[in-house]
Amino acid sequence: MSSRVLWLRWSWRDLRARWAQVCALAAVIALGTGGYAALLSTSAWRTQSNDASFALLHTHDLRVALAQGSTVRQGSLLALLRGLPHATDVTGARERLIVPTQVAAPKRVLGPGELVGTGPGPGPAVDAVHVSAGQDLPTATGTGSSSNLAGVILDRGFARQNRLPDSGMLRVAGGARVRYTGIGQSPEYFMGGGSGGATVFLSQKTYAVLFTALGTAQQLAGAPGQVNDLVLTLKPGSSPATFQRELQAALAAVRPPVSATVSARADIPSYRVLYDDIKGDAELWRAIAILLLAGAAFAALNLTTRIVEAQRRETGIGMALGVRPSLLAVRPLLFAAQVALIGVLFGAGVGYLVGIPLARVFADLLPLPVWHTPFQGGTFAQAAVIGFVLPFAAAAWPVWRAVRVQPVQAIRVGHLAARGNGLAPLLTWLRLPGRGYHQIPLRNVLRTPRRSALTLLGIAAAIATLVTIVGLLDTFRATLDTASAGLLRAAPARVTVSLDSYYPAHGAVVAQVRALPEAGQVQAGLMVPGTVRSHGRSVDVAAEVLPAGAAWTPQLSAGRLGGGLVLSRKAAADLGAGLGSVVTFRHPQASGGGLRTADSQVPVAGIDASPMRVYAYLDSATAALFGLPGMTNLLTILPSAGHSPADVQRALLDLPHVASAQSVQAATDGLRDSLDQFTGILNVAAGVALLLVLLIAFNTASIGTDERSREHATMMAFGLPARTVLGMTATESVLVGVLGTVTGVAAGYGLLAWLTATTIAGVMPEIGVTTALSAGTVAAAVLLGTAVVAAAPLFTLRRLRRTDIPATLRVVE
Repeated sequence: MSSRVLWLRWSWRDLRARWAQVCALAAVIALGTGGYAALLSTSAWRTQSNDASFALLHTHDLRVALAQGSTVRQGSLLALLRGLPHATDVTGARERLIVPTQVAAPKRVLGPGELVGTGPGPGPAVDAVHVSAGQDLPTATGTGSSSNLAGVILDRGFARQNRLPDSGMLRVAGGARVRYTGIGQSPEYFMGGGSGGATVFLSQKTYAVLFTALGTAQQLAGAPGQVNDLVLTLKPGSSPATFQRELQAALAAVRPPVSATVSARADIPSYRVLYDDIKGDAELWRAIAILLLAGAAFAALNLTTRIVEAQRRETGIGMALGVRPSLLAVRPLLFAAQVALIGVLFGAGVGYLVGIPLARVFADLLPLPVWHTPFQGGTFAQAAVIGFVLPFAAAAWPVWRAVRVQPVQAIRVGHLAARGNGLAPLLTWLRLPGRGYHQIPLRNVLRTPRRSALTLLGIAAAIATLVTIVGLLDTFRATLDTASAGLLRAAPARVTVSLDSYYPAHGAVVAQVRALPEAGQVQAGLMVPGTVRSHGRSVDVAAEVLPAGAAWTPQLSAGRLGGGLVLSRKAAADLGAGLGSVVTFRHPQASGGGLRTADSQVPVAGIDASPMRVYAYLDSATAALFGLPGMTNLLTILPSAGHSPADVQRALLDLPHVASAQSVQAATDGLRDSLDQFTGILNVAAGVALLLVLLIAFNTASIGTDERSREHATMMAFGLPARTVLGMTATESVLVGVLGTVTGVAAGYGLLAWLTATTIAGVMPEIGVTTALSAGTVAAAVLLGTAVVAAAPLFTLRRLRRTDIPATLRVVE
């Protein structure tokens, strides 16, 4: 028989002798490698799906957006392109009219939204609409009555999350009725919410987007022949930055002046979030996967160490007979290699199975027109290499230690083999209450500190993964609670109403709103988009002018409302601006010919405690810099007695010039809806971590039972029942489990704090996320880690009851 076959048969015998531990360890490695591969595969899936989806709909390279309330004559923005030096680089261009609205849909669904009308233009459609259900838009038959409207396409996210049919009738702001013929998507709205400003915080469930022809949008908005938006695509290889500067120069020369911003594709909120989120998620998944693999490595090290020590006498006999240490190391290393290989092979299957729910959750969370989820061979190969090398390298260390001892030391058995009591002497001054055998669990933990530490670290890695995942949910919920508490601390039933332009605060438009029986107190204010700059950094804000005696004012952590700009704490931190700092505020300003863009030097008068970066506030006196005295485009309504915010919203549907109305809870409710969807992804990872804890605990208990079989047999020979022996084993497991859990909670919190400060801050710059770990999460982690580890010895009860006491106690010297 060849030596190779002998080694294989010998290692196969070792595998069979410890099949339960081998299966558990292989499962741990499989979870580590499979979870690593599945989680990191999502990055490739999302990148490919994003690329295909944005390319399919010809997403714009540049966009010209006029200030809210501003419009120009249809055709004038397209004409602006023809005079530019690089006009030939344009491959497609479309003028649009985008206005806020409110939508009453079937099933009594009511919410704010946007009306997006796109006109004809050169080249292929830009920011096209992908219709996934129902029918595409018919051609408009004319203008005039609502019966001649071409219809609209309803946003897919809004329709699906509210379980609306594929077609039906809608009512929009102004009371007009329009049919939606199908359900679709456009690239700017893949993530729901509006095209910018505070509306980015509204989820797809609470924010309705209607896509239609330009003529239909003009008719519904009461703006015939007007546009306020231009999107265009450029030839491959052209410079968007150069073209952007040319557009900005051309807009600055327009007379009468117009207030407009020129943005690139990377500035689209959905585009930025979809791609930036991939990088952040990849860091998060990699950290979680490394923790899973670390747990597998510690488990492998633990098992291999004990196997090597169980073969200590055989190793000593081999060395005494002159066998080379390198040859004696083959058997345990071959055993470790086989276990690692089995784990890696199973890991491919685990990765595939974990990938199925992950793909489903991502497709539901991010309903893109195109989803690609191919098998990522490179990612799985990387996971396989790491999953094989880590446990194998962990096993090499105890093997190296075993073959370096003197043969006479390795051959010794029984009391002659004792090599110290570890930390057990610490118990000489401490005696636990009860019988003598009550001291054994704690003594066992202390007399083998290295083994206990390995078990502790394996459990800690799994608990840290679990705490990090659940802690992310705690962090997001705490942030939302802070934002919600600030918004709802006064007048929680208020409704915010956006008008389609600027109107006199005491004029006919506002008077119609005040006359509604559903409306109680009505306050007139302003909402103006702008950009705040300081120290070379900039932040886009939606600046709200609060009237004197406003029903609600922000909760300031410093300063006051009045004499300057109130920024959120997140905006102030990002700008490096403190109380009293002077910042540059770029905003629209009314002039004789319309709105123009102006830069004003404004002091920071206060810091808002809200974590939402986009919100900024001014008092009526400071608002004079907008050049709109006595004008309003934002109303705050408190419902009259006996009426709800929904009653106010429905009553406003029939009024002209009311663009949209939403309750104050819409923003935070939207984020909560998105968080609930994101929970599905974390639940998959949490399930893997939970299973890992169980497997490590079972492996530890099973190994401990084998290792202490003589001790257990001795105690049962002296009359101790099996349940008492099992209780001692469980107590020992609990001691290690508690230490491992505490270590894991501390490590998980540290990892959570790091992810919050780096990854989350980069992916979600609009929100000031603060690390939070709830007491419930900590208590659940401690209880889970302790309970699972304590329950693991129960799986060894059958073997303990079937112990052959004489055979176990027999020793041959």
